[in-house]
Amino acid sequence: MTSLAQILIDAGKNIQGSDVPQKFVTENKLQELKIKVDHFDLPLPEKIDCVVYTAAHNGVNNPQVQWAQQHNIPTFSQAEALSFFFNQKKGIAVCGVGGKSTVSAMITWILENIGKNPSFSVGVGNIPGLEKTGAWTDSKCFVAEADEYVIDPSAPEKGIEITPRFSFLKPYINICTNLRYDHPDVYRDFDHTKETFLKFFEQTKTEGHLVINADDSEMMNLVKQTSKKFITFGENKNADFQLTDYSSQEGTTKGTFKYKEQSYPLKMQIPGKFNILNALAAIAAVAPLHPEVLTNHGLEKFKSTARRFENMGKINGVQAFDDYAHHPKEVSVAIQALNEWYPNARKVIAFQSHTYSRTKELFTDFVDAFANADEIVMIDIFSSAREKSDATISSTILCEAIEEKFTKVKAKNLETLENLTEFFKKSLQPGDVFLTLGAGDIYEVYEMVNK
Repeated sequence: MTSLAQILIDAGKNIQGSDVPQKFVTENKLQELKIKVDHFDLPLPEKIDCVVYTAAHNGVNNPQVQWAQQHNIPTFSQAEALSFFFNQKKGIAVCGVGGKSTVSAMITWILENIGKNPSFSVGVGNIPGLEKTGAWTDSKCFVAEADEYVIDPSAPEKGIEITPRFSFLKPYINICTNLRYDHPDVYRDFDHTKETFLKFFEQTKTEGHLVINADDSEMMNLVKQTSKKFITFGENKNADFQLTDYSSQEGTTKGTFKYKEQSYPLKMQIPGKFNILNALAAIAAVAPLHPEVLTNHGLEKFKSTARRFENMGKINGVQAFDDYAHHPKEVSVAIQALNEWYPNARKVIAFQSHTYSRTKELFTDFVDAFANADEIVMIDIFSSAREKSDATISSTILCEAIEEKFTKVKAKNLETLENLTEFFKKSLQPGDVFLTLGAGDIYEVYEMVNK
């Protein structure tokens, strides 16, 4: 919603918003934009053209949305409102269960680097170096993170068809980072997920094409069912953009990729092979339109985005990072990246699982995701406003299962942010490395530690 707000301001619209009282990573940006934010129990302004809502706060059941509908004021989901802008341009969409925000930010960065000044929408708190997450410009292209989650999470309970957020977009270039099962609260199973992505692949414009992860066998099988042209990226020897070399050490991640028999270097200041592959996906998306980015992409200066392996600096001598990882695969690759950069340091992973439904459905995968961790602390599961607590699953149960399967791994549930803050202050020493993972509010520990 914050990126959409920036787009609307650029388009010359007057806006204000409503939100819950808690602070989020977007707070500073909203204040910078001087957007008035009220609470949901207050009346809407007298003169208003439309209301845009998300599923996060009851969607169409939100009292302000219902009031608007009762008074014949047009209402739109955030996804639909974004599509009004995206579909006017040559759209570059980034979908996939993980990596969407980073890759869409990288594509935006690359286009900015070569002077194309794109319109864009990325669902993060900030993109250092760009200092904004959304823009509406006179450029011909629009880069957008394309989310597979739905505009109405209660649809399955109502027995109606789900509407994925990305279903409103009609991209010219459609990048898919990976395919995994996620969002068990709205997707029945992995087949249901794949069906949804296949439909979105088919929305790619005829004159456009898909950019597909060649290392993802499920995706490669799926793309063969489409009528669309596609190019590929990955380590697979048959990839059009092939990663042929990779190395990583503290502060630097390097790779080499091959395209049309020519090799090109790739150097970044963010960790992990997954980020080198994210960069390769971004280059693969832009290079067919602008071949100069093969050698002039500017990604060596890219510092990631808020909450995507964000470097929080050194706090009392402890090197801290924060990442949004909330799917088992994301957790696993984040831990791997940390191990590559800091092989000899004491590394503590702090994890807050996101939603009871995901934790329960993917429990075994979550256990396995921590196989290469040394020391884990958790806080209680961050539940969605849409779900009820579930006594059959908890962070304590997850910690016990990890320790039972991986006897060298220490895992403990600290339960609260306050306890995690005390752990940071009393148990961590200068030279230690601390990584927070999760899509909830675990990142607030840094503000609490610094108080």
